[in-house]
Amino acid sequence: MADAEPSSNPAEKEQKPPEGLSQFIGKVLDQLSLSAWMPAAMLVGCGAVLLQLRSQGNFDLGAAVVGLTAKPLGILVVLLFALVLAALVSQAFSFSAIRFFEGYWKGPLVWLGVYRIMVRYKARRWHRLTDKLQEQTNRAFETARRAMLDNNRYELAFVRLVEEVFRQDEVPDTPEYRAAQSFDWRRVLPPDVASREFRLAQAQREYPFPHRMLPTKLGNILRATEDRISRGQDTQDLMLRRGEDIPARLRLHHDQFRTRLDMYCTLIFVHLGLAALTIALLVPARNSLLGTAVTTTVFLLLAIASYSAAIASARGYCTTLKVIFSVPTAG
Repeated sequence: MADAEPSSNPAEKEQKPPEGLSQFIGKVLDQLSLSAWMPAAMLVGCGAVLLQLRSQGNFDLGAAVVGLTAKPLGILVVLLFALVLAALVSQAFSFSAIRFFEGYWKGPLVWLGVYRIMVRYKARRWHRLTDKLQEQTNRAFETARRAMLDNNRYELAFVRLVEEVFRQDEVPDTPEYRAAQSFDWRRVLPPDVASREFRLAQAQREYPFPHRMLPTKLGNILRATEDRISRGQDTQDLMLRRGEDIPARLRLHHDQFRTRLDMYCTLIFVHLGLAALTIALLVPARNSLLGTAVTTTVFLLLAIASYSAAIASARGYCTTLKVIFSVPTAG
């Protein structure tokens, strides 16, 4: 039995109750992504504690928390609206935060030469990793060659063919050479030797080519992946062009890693801001200098940890992109 069609009577439409404050608040909250709430909560919560420490004139953290909980209900309303406002602000600047930590800088960082110095440093780092990888690969092959010679399973002629394939770029197209090319000589390596080469290869793959280098590690990880999946196309709208072709599971992973990346990049600015706020609020009020220094250090360490978490999220995000666009991953 078919469902009844909704009435199109204008009088019935007018009977719909008007939207109130609760519906308005619900619509506002729906516009906020999950990645904006944690930075906002960190900013408002820690900022409230710092203000309480300033007002009481000492660094008794327990008394500050107790003082906050002893406030009337109005303070909770103020904190709620402050939390929503901070979430709106942090979400508005989340994209700018990612672009900054990717290395798309402008203004003083470019004028003062910081951008140029960092890009050159990263390019030198790529060249050093490339040289180390080549040296380690040569040492690893020598270790594998000796292991094959010591093993009676491999004939001397076959070992020489494998070495010739390794040393030369082009070899004859014969069944013997094809067998040598398909042989994975790394499987005879000791685990420690193989892992050293793998780690160097992984680190080197996280950099784009020098002419595409960015000044930050996060930006280079993302750009190296973009260069592999773009194949000369514009990378800004690759996901949009794929549209519905992406399976739901991969789309979910993509969105999760992207949300984490947004959140951690915003948290870096929040923790740096809280460190500056600690100095600005507590030093003039003559609070404990040791407590102020410890609190500032904790916020700076949290900023470093957030950047590390952003890099880890970027790696997961890049792995998802490689799977979506069918690009082989490292290892």
